[in-house]
Amino acid sequence: MDRFVSLAHIVKTRGVKGELVAHLLTDFPKRFVSVRSVRILRGNQVFDEILEHYWFHRGRVILKFQGRETPEAAAPLAGGYVQVPEEERFVPPRNTFYHSDLIGCQVEEQGEILGMVTGIFETGGDQVSLVVTANGGKEVLIPLVKQFVKKVDIAGKTIRIKSLPGLF
Repeated sequence: MDRFVSLAHIVKTRGVKGELVAHLLTDFPKRFVSVRSVRILRGNQVFDEILEHYWFHRGRVILKFQGRETPEAAAPLAGGYVQVPEEERFVPPRNTFYHSDLIGCQVEEQGEILGMVTGIFETGGDQVSLVVTANGGKEVLIPLVKQFVKKVDIAGKTIRIKSLPGLF
């Protein structure tokens, strides 16, 4: 089964030319340079679209899809997510990870499995913590910083940490 990643969430139509306003969901806005064919997922409906052009305005992306020349023609896409196949997503910079890749990783310390990453908690700025559900069901926040996280192996779905005494 194909897996997709969302680049933007379409919130409304704009103007009279069939343009759409979308909130960016990617940390790589330049990603749109290489995007032509996309999938729009709106509820249980899927629309295969060709991106004609795009531009950025006030922290959002304005999208125009081929064949959607009026607000009425573009309106069915509002509320949908602009998606591309997972294999087409950008490779993140070194020591940077997609949240979706971290979720499901086993967390271990010195070979002992402590739990699994079940979520991501963003506290603002660059502060990100892993939400780890320990083997006993307790949720623990692990700051995603090198003092605690020693190695992330996305392919092996493991994260090696150095925890504080009593944390788990």
